[in-house]
Amino acid sequence: MKTVFILCALTSATFATKPILVRVTPQDLAARQQATPLAKLQEPAKDQAKIVQPNEQSIIKQSAILHDGVNWTLVPKGAVIFLPTALQSRVDVKPVGTLLSWNDFLAKNRSWVTTNEVSFDQAAGVVPLAAERVAFWARQDKVVIATHQMGPISVKIAAPNQAISQR
Repeated sequence: MKTVFILCALTSATFATKPILVRVTPQDLAARQQATPLAKLQEPAKDQAKIVQPNEQSIIKQSAILHDGVNWTLVPKGAVIFLPTALQSRVDVKPVGTLLSWNDFLAKNRSWVTTNEVSFDQAAGVVPLAAERVAFWARQDKVVIATHQMGPISVKIAAPNQAISQR
C-alpha cells in the first residue's frame, strides 16, 4: 500500500507541470520549406561525383537458395560448404513457396541442413577448415552451411584441394 502511495505521489509530480512545446505555425513551416526545399537536398554538389548504382544488383543473385519443397530461404553465395550429391536438387533452385528467415528454415529442416561455426579468418580463407570436420560431413550426408555467430557467412576456399562442396 505504501509503495502505491509513493508511486502515485511521484507520478503526480511529474505530470503536474505543463510541458514546454514550441508550436510551429503553418507560416513558420512554409518559411522553413522555402528556405531549404527538398529538391536542393537531393541535388549533388557541383564538385561531387554522382553515385552510380548497378542495375543488375540483386539479393537473389548474390545468394544461394535452399528449398525444401514448401519453404525457402537465402544464404550468401559461398555459405554452402558441403553439398552431398543426393541433396543437390534442394540448393540453388527457383524460389517457390514461403520465404522463411534463416533460423525458421533451419529449425524446420534439421534433418537435411546443418551448420558449422567458422571464424572470420576461416571465412576469409586465411585459416583452413579442419580436415576432420570435412570427413565428418561426408559421413553425415547433410547440407552444411557456414555460420558465424549463428548467421550464415560466405567462406572463401583458400586452396584448391580444400574444395569441400561436392558439386
